[in-house]
Amino acid sequence: MSRLLQILSWLAGLLGFGLLVAGVAQLNVPAAFIVAGVGLLAWSLLADRAAAAIKTKGG
Repeated sequence: MSRLLQILSWLAGLLGFGLLVAGVAQLNVPAAFIVAGVGLLAWSLLADRAAAAIKTKGG
């Protein structure tokens, strides 16, 4: 059940990010690109920290 919750959480975050960028795009398209870029940079930072926190097995 924990795996399903992780997937649903990831999908909710992805949908929320998409809706945020779409909402900003309705106001100003260049601002939407900036919001998308900042969001992707933050996502890559979180993914990098999560990957570094995973302990490798047997090594």
